[in-house]
Amino acid sequence: MPTLVVRHPDGTEHEHEVAGELKIGRQQGNDLVLTEGGVSRQHARVYVEGGTVYVEDGGSQNGTFVDGERIAGPTALTPASQVLLGDYEMKLKGNARSTSGRRAATPPPGDPATLSDAPVKGTRAMPSIRAKATQNGAAKPEGALAKRPARSTPAGAGAAAAGAGSGPVLKGMTGPWAGKSYPINGTLLVGRAPPAVVVLDDDSVSRKHAEVKREGTGVLARDLGSANGTLLNGELLGEEFVDLQPGDVLQFGVVEMTYEAADTPARRPGTGAAPARRGGRAAPESDKKRKLMVIAGGVVALLAVAAVVKSSVGAPQKTQPTGPAAPLDPAQQVQEFLSECRSYSSNETGAPDWGRAEKACEQALDMDPINAEANTLVRRIKLEKEAFDNFEAAKKSIELNREKDALEYLRKIPKESEYFRRARSKAKETAEQFVDRAKFDCNRYLNNSQWGPAVQRCQQYMEVWCQKQSKEDMEPPIGQTLRLEGGLRKNEWRPKDTMFVKFLVARLRVDRGAQPWTCPVSDILQEDGLGVDQASEVRAMFAKRYAPKLIQAAMMDYWAGRGSEAMATLQKLRSKEDQAQYHQLADDLIRDVSNVDQLFKTGGSNITNEDPERAVAPFKDALATDKRIMAELAESHLSFYRKNMFQDLAASAYLRGKHFADREDRRRGCRIWKMGFDFYKGNTNLNRVVAFCSTQAQNALNSVGSCSDFQAVEDYAVPGDGIAEQIAAKKAELKCR
Repeated sequence: MPTLVVRHPDGTEHEHEVAGELKIGRQQGNDLVLTEGGVSRQHARVYVEGGTVYVEDGGSQNGTFVDGERIAGPTALTPASQVLLGDYEMKLKGNARSTSGRRAATPPPGDPATLSDAPVKGTRAMPSIRAKATQNGAAKPEGALAKRPARSTPAGAGAAAAGAGSGPVLKGMTGPWAGKSYPINGTLLVGRAPPAVVVLDDDSVSRKHAEVKREGTGVLARDLGSANGTLLNGELLGEEFVDLQPGDVLQFGVVEMTYEAADTPARRPGTGAAPARRGGRAAPESDKKRKLMVIAGGVVALLAVAAVVKSSVGAPQKTQPTGPAAPLDPAQQVQEFLSECRSYSSNETGAPDWGRAEKACEQALDMDPINAEANTLVRRIKLEKEAFDNFEAAKKSIELNREKDALEYLRKIPKESEYFRRARSKAKETAEQFVDRAKFDCNRYLNNSQWGPAVQRCQQYMEVWCQKQSKEDMEPPIGQTLRLEGGLRKNEWRPKDTMFVKFLVARLRVDRGAQPWTCPVSDILQEDGLGVDQASEVRAMFAKRYAPKLIQAAMMDYWAGRGSEAMATLQKLRSKEDQAQYHQLADDLIRDVSNVDQLFKTGGSNITNEDPERAVAPFKDALATDKRIMAELAESHLSFYRKNMFQDLAASAYLRGKHFADREDRRRGCRIWKMGFDFYKGNTNLNRVVAFCSTQAQNALNSVGSCSDFQAVEDYAVPGDGIAEQIAAKKAELKCR
């Protein structure tokens, strides 16, 4: 029976027999669960068909690689094939006995093709990178690399390199980055996510991992205090800049890249000799050659001056036509435009220049219209550019004391924009100044029975005031009707806020047919549940539950919606040997945070595709895990994830149900509205439409003549509206089963 040998990131191996099919992924329930970096929830499967073993990718984010090539379909394996899944390496082995546990990597003597020859890769959870950098002793002191002498370069090598490409580049050597080039035109931030210019989406890479910069004719690199460190030719970098030379290999986490003076083919790891270390015995010989080159250069310079003098006094010479410059490789040009686009849209070196960023990305799209990264960047840049314009217009309006106009501009900034947080604080300050005057005017007009001006001015006040109110304060409960004047009878309701009641009365005085007033949703003004008081209470709860400060900080990041930062902080604790007693706890929390984050994104994708019904299952699973994380504060101090799942699904359910109701399919519309209402009862629109559904249920119940008519009633009926009890009584009367 064929056996799959799996090499883990810490260097240990595990064997698994392939009996039919072997499902591989990060999620529990797979036949082979791999929890380290780069592995998707359901990553791939290995199966036997007709005596041949195949591997097939399951739509994973980072892909499955066989012999260095990313596979697109089922791929046959042989004992010589090398399979890469994230940080894991696999080989096929025939007729092997499966073992029940891991064993140390011990290659058979004389067999150079075993997995043990491959370099050990680490992840944030398994800090083997730093261990590798400190083999046979302590780590080199910080700055040691920076003081080493320059490596000798063969004569003519620099010119050859310069002529081979368009400038210095970082070139990927492993995984999905293999062969990709990143021009070094200024300072490149290397990290796991934007604003990094070189984005390496791998769990072993920190959010801001390292910097590589071009300075004069040289290129330098340094680590930024990353969790897994940065290696230069196997040596651990510190936070001081170290000069690079062509052929140097940089390792960010487990991702290897090479520095080239020009865009030349990258040396694959394990092929060819490693770059010679700077310094050593060749240095004196190099100094002699350098002196000779200086003397030769002086002679050449004198001859050049003489030629210039001669040409200035002699007959004019005809200019020799120069040949056309060698055209750049289109793929390289696209990468240069993308690098420029990322640079202008990054806020690492100051305010982004959205105009230039958009222009650079459009140039990339002109050459490659279906480039996924360029299209994603263009969409983001357009969103941020519009948000920036609205933010600047709001600031000018505030300077001119036009708070109402400022609020209108700030309302247009979406939650997805990086300007949203700044806009929210600005909106709250502006609203405080605006509502005082609006409230005063509203009261004055209402008391003087000036209904027209009152409605207009009170509307402006109420749109801000209502953002902090609960639905119970603004809308009648299900089964009750609104009564604004006179005494209240059974099943009648009136708001408690006197000014709100007067405003509603004024609207009816101006227009008897006015639709019921609803609070307009305003993300920029809504209470986010992350206030100072709540934050302090959540922080106190986590401090009581978890002793390590890193876990407390990670959990606060989770509560605020920064899942990636939370996992990075937990991985940092996981890499500390003196915190070994908390490693299992960190692993459990990493799993829970990752699950919530992934399920939140899955449900969000369904919402984006206008399919709220499919979003319910992942959202419910995420809410269950969120409750375990937040414990007793889950319902009272909503996490970012819980609050947004509630709001997003309710809003999507309202729109989806309205789509069917507008097309005369009210039963299906009500089923979707009830689903959203059952999930979250705080949406104003859903509260209004389920009341309509309840009325429809009562009308349908009154028309029931046979048992088959009850299905329509049940489709309309809302839990808690009393219709269920009437249905049961009616069924008993008609003797329906």
